[in-house]
Amino acid sequence: MNIKRFFLGFIVIYILISLPSMFGIGYVIDWVPEATFYQKIKGYVIGGLENNYLVKIISSAIVGIIFSLIIAYCH
Repeated sequence: MNIKRFFLGFIVIYILISLPSMFGIGYVIDWVPEATFYQKIKGYVIGGLENNYLVKIISSAIVGIIFSLIIAYCH
């Protein structure tokens, strides 16, 4: 098992799982008229990455291990 492939798979899967939360609506920052564009983007990204992080870490680790093992046995 290659550690680089594991981390690559882990990061890609974690971001893919986080995308629905990042594109969601209903955050408090939506209703603040003084919020800048940077503050809104920061709120969406950080909120999306932090939402259900434990489930995302576990599922990303499992998929990362499977990904690295499949790639290792295919070569």
